[in-house]
Amino acid sequence: MHFRLTDAEAARVREAAGDDERLGAVLAELEADEEVWARACETDKAWDPIACALAPAGEADEWPARGVIGGARSLQQDDDAAWITHLDPGETAEVADYLAGLDDAAFAAAYAEMPEELRNPEFGPDEQGYALAMLAGLRPFFEAARREGQHVVFTVGF
Repeated sequence: MHFRLTDAEAARVREAAGDDERLGAVLAELEADEEVWARACETDKAWDPIACALAPAGEADEWPARGVIGGARSLQQDDDAAWITHLDPGETAEVADYLAGLDDAAFAAAYAEMPEELRNPEFGPDEQGYALAMLAGLRPFFEAARREGQHVVFTVGF
């Protein structure tokens, strides 16, 4: 799940960074807030093929492609329990620019070139179509975050 956050909301999240229990509690409070939830963008399980296609080298991959899912910084301690990332408003704008220039054909090419070891058992046309559908929602989400000068936090539990 991606969340567009105000400076004050993002400050609460960043203050909890490194304390996974506290971070989880802050995120749960924000998720329960209808106003915050209305600014969210769900990617469901498509976050994984999107991340693996756009940034197969993870944190070592090119910016801003790795920022779409991987953000600019991880906030959690236990990488086996969750992945929680953050983008500040400037970084969010860079990712919005990147996504605006990433058409479906470019994503499809990146998906097809995904390294074998990163491919899910579902790899193929159905997963690609599902990832493209979720990517289509991320483009206006990031554009709105840019327009509003918001932070973006991505969170997924394992």
